[in-house]
Amino acid sequence: IDQHLASGEEGDIVTRSIVCCKDGKPLEMPPPPQPTPPKPKKEAAPKVAAAPPDPFRESLMKAATMSGASLGVLGMGMGAVGDAAMMANLGTFTLAGAAGYQVVWGVAHALHTPLMSVTNAISGTTAIGGLMLLGTGNGAVTALAGTAVGVSAVNIVGGFVVSQRMLDLFKKPGEVDYSYLTLAPGAMLVAAPFVNPALIEATGVVSSLLCIGS
Repeated sequence: IDQHLASGEEGDIVTRSIVCCKDGKPLEMPPPPQPTPPKPKKEAAPKVAAAPPDPFRESLMKAATMSGASLGVLGMGMGAVGDAAMMANLGTFTLAGAAGYQVVWGVAHALHTPLMSVTNAISGTTAIGGLMLLGTGNGAVTALAGTAVGVSAVNIVGGFVVSQRMLDLFKKPGEVDYSYLTLAPGAMLVAAPFVNPALIEATGVVSSLLCIGS
């Protein structure tokens, strides 16, 4: 203790603060320690505003994805040419997977529009069935098939019109619609059966998938 007291400012600050007298004489108390100066605030780096998404690029990527998936299914259809059971199983598996995905994923966010799209898909399937029965040569079957195709076409077009009007309610001012890019896979599907008639069944599967996905 004597050493700390004799060392003056160099002595232990705790000892010098506790001992207030020595040999009956008061000791000069050391000044209280200065608080630790606060660290200077660092200027926050300016936040870089994220570039808004490009609607054209998003629509282009969607169209390219749809085209690639359609080509994949058409390729599988080419590999199963002549095997009716394989084509039926392929169509059932693909459509069941797509329909299940839409039911589980789509209804969580909004109820009406996905259900409208599923209704359109069902009508698209009945329209395909009617088109396949138009060439049977039976008058009654042809009449029923034509009626099925007509009614399904009305429901498909009306459903898409209603869905589009609903989606337009959520469109931001100035937002541009690039949905016309999806005409690329549509034109490819229209041309596929003319290029190779063996792709008719595969084209029907892809068309049904696109109906479900819409």
